[in-house]
Amino acid sequence: MRILLVGGGSGGSVAPLLAVAEEIKKTHPKARFLLVGSKSGPEKNMAAKAGMPFVAIAAGKLRRYFSLKNLVSPLLTLAGFYQAFKILKSFKPDCVFGAGSFVQVPVVWAAWFLSIPVVLHQQDIVPSLANKLCQLAAVKMTVSFRDSLKSFSSNTGLFYTKDHHKVVFTGNPFRQELKAGTKEKAAKFFNLRSDLPTLLVLGGGTGAEFINKLIQKSLPQLTKTVQVIHSTGRGKSISDKTESYHPYEFIDHMAEAYAVADIVVARAGLSTITELSNLKKVSIIIPMPETHQQDNSWHLLQNQAAIILTQNKVTSAGFVGLIRKLLFAGDVQAMLKENIGKIMPHNSAEKISEIILKSALNNEGPAI
Repeated sequence: MRILLVGGGSGGSVAPLLAVAEEIKKTHPKARFLLVGSKSGPEKNMAAKAGMPFVAIAAGKLRRYFSLKNLVSPLLTLAGFYQAFKILKSFKPDCVFGAGSFVQVPVVWAAWFLSIPVVLHQQDIVPSLANKLCQLAAVKMTVSFRDSLKSFSSNTGLFYTKDHHKVVFTGNPFRQELKAGTKEKAAKFFNLRSDLPTLLVLGGGTGAEFINKLIQKSLPQLTKTVQVIHSTGRGKSISDKTESYHPYEFIDHMAEAYAVADIVVARAGLSTITELSNLKKVSIIIPMPETHQQDNSWHLLQNQAAIILTQNKVTSAGFVGLIRKLLFAGDVQAMLKENIGKIMPHNSAEKISEIILKSALNNEGPAI
């Protein structure tokens, strides 16, 4: 059994791929995996940590706004198609699995050309452009939210699918290894104090400039109340370590970081939300403006599952004040933990792995 995983540009599109691979290995321990991603994202490091081979290809990201880079994107995608074609011919996968990254577009259509079955996963409530461009080449589409079931073609419109249930609600995959961390291991690895609560700040694999600057401005007052573990993103370290501030460009020990975190500050990417849900963490979410993250955060707000802050209204003083209030609001923390734990199914990786294995064994080919 050989499964080719494709995703990258950010850690968010890779996390579900690794979660599903982890699940498949439980029933097919001899299964082989290959992760195909971009040259500049964090996916190479993520693959290495998972003990998985990695190959980078060219891929053009089509931006939904005016940019001169859009003129080059089609050429990069074409180059990626030829690279993907060679990789597929060499690796000979039984199935290709992607989760909405722009890197998947040339790989998915190369797989379609070679009649290799493709399974795609939609993480966010709003469909990614990559999944929209690739949906007709997929034998199955899985989605994180029921509201997304109507977002993709399934026996409607101009194209007739062979499967009446092409789009399936599964929830978003979660890496079970993230539950293995302990506070004791975290204290030792991060060199933490025992007399302060811990704030975990996640800027994402590529970093979040606004969050990084917010933490930098807040540090003098913030570290009087909490100790901070901060994932800044590659090449975006903002300060030297101190007794109460621990910045990392990339956190290798995420299970320990989550285990020790009393509060998590993060963007509203679905992979991060999935981890917060499965681990039932108290969270402060700052969605990236004018992106799909606003829809994700709105879903959390409706379910009282996290505290949502609007980026252009956040100040360092207000942020520090919120942290201090939340630390002493035990009833609010309990509510947030309970509600975020309910927002999505927690057996998603198992459901998606079953779909991938069935598609691989049946080798159905594209459903158009």
